[in-house]
Amino acid sequence: MKIKKISKKLDKNEFGSKKAKKLKTLKERAENYNKMFPNYPSIIVDKDWLYGMWVIGNNYHSKKNYYGEYPPSYLKRVYSLFPDAKNVLHLFSGVVESGLWLNECRFDIKPELKPDVIGDAHKLSNYFSKELFDLILADPPYSNEDAMHYGTPMINRNKVVKECYYVLKAGGFLCWLDQVLPMYRKIEFRLVGIIGIVRSTNHRFRVLSIFQKIGDDE
Repeated sequence: MKIKKISKKLDKNEFGSKKAKKLKTLKERAENYNKMFPNYPSIIVDKDWLYGMWVIGNNYHSKKNYYGEYPPSYLKRVYSLFPDAKNVLHLFSGVVESGLWLNECRFDIKPELKPDVIGDAHKLSNYFSKELFDLILADPPYSNEDAMHYGTPMINRNKVVKECYYVLKAGGFLCWLDQVLPMYRKIEFRLVGIIGIVRSTNHRFRVLSIFQKIGDDE
């Protein structure tokens, strides 16, 4: 019942949304990031390809101390690239706090984390209607060891990416944070950006892969 209620609200756009200028190109998205973070190295767009490097550092102010939580400022940086997103899905949400976008849904398999929707990411299309979201932020377990820390099964990246395709609007974006580039079908997604992410010494490198769903709204 809770799943249907949340899906219905998102369908009708009842959560409301912040008024943000529609960004039509990758160049405009990069320019918005560079404007919001002028003291950091710029995001570059060349030949319809967005790329950059984020050195974020540790979050010494976090009180959650949750294994694998987002680096500090990560969500704000992603927001600067996609401020015009209306319906946003936090996939493998963990302890993420919503609030940057007003139309946000947190999805996780662990009920104790109190996500908006509890479920299996391999079956996203069972929980949400087709082409509901225009932005999906995914931060899955990177390895079997990570999955053990979370107390969850390791995911099948191919299946989850396919499910993201079903619930993502044409022209929408999938931001996949991982240590590998997940497999995808080139008739469904176009890889439009890569951003390397480093926290500090003795931390693993991560990569934010940005996919855009191929369709009429692209």
